[in-house]
Amino acid sequence: MHERVVFEGTPAEQLERVRGVCLAYPEAHEVEQFGHPWFKAGKRPFCIVGLDRDAGTATASFSVGKEDQEALCAMDPRFHPTPYMHQHGWTTLRLEGDVDWGLVEELVEQAYRRVALKRMLRELDARSA
Repeated sequence: MHERVVFEGTPAEQLERVRGVCLAYPEAHEVEQFGHPWFKAGKRPFCIVGLDRDAGTATASFSVGKEDQEALCAMDPRFHPTPYMHQHGWTTLRLEGDVDWGLVEELVEQAYRRVALKRMLRELDARSA
């Protein structure tokens, strides 16, 4: 059994912000796996929030694909391939410094669209129309 990660202070605020973005998507829900909050569309995860204890900040991992993983890691040193999941295009962002929350929202949407079922995407697109 994995120990539950406790978010306090700034990391707790960061988690709440990511949670609000993720749970706004159709049929998105949160589960705890390996002690961390995982956000899923149906059964498939699209975002995971973790804690970088050394940096004292939260992290957010997104399923973005290998090509975008390489571009993000080259763009900003706060991005790095997600341990144990990087081969599937998962990329982690340390939410430290001046976080571009618009980019976080884009990455959440991109990750959601990679795993969501067609009916979920229809509902999402209908909201935007």
